[in-house]
Amino acid sequence: MFLALGSLCSLISFVCWIIILIHAFTKGGALQGILAFCIWPYTIYYAFAKFEHPKKNLILLGYLAGGVLAGFFFVMGGVAMPHPV
Repeated sequence: MFLALGSLCSLISFVCWIIILIHAFTKGGALQGILAFCIWPYTIYYAFAKFEHPKKNLILLGYLAGGVLAGFFFVMGGVAMPHPV
């Protein structure tokens, strides 16, 4: 159950990241797009400072909360747990 929830949250976060990247490449230019694609902290900065979309708050919530919840659910599901030898 936790793995399914983690996968769903990962998918939501990934889709929101793609929306931010498309905006960065089209509205911000090639340099903004490459920086948002390659450098994770810059993606956060771009999303808060330069990203303009009618549903900006929902996209940012999906991107950030989806990633955090995915990590939580994967840990609860045992993906990140060390296995005994």
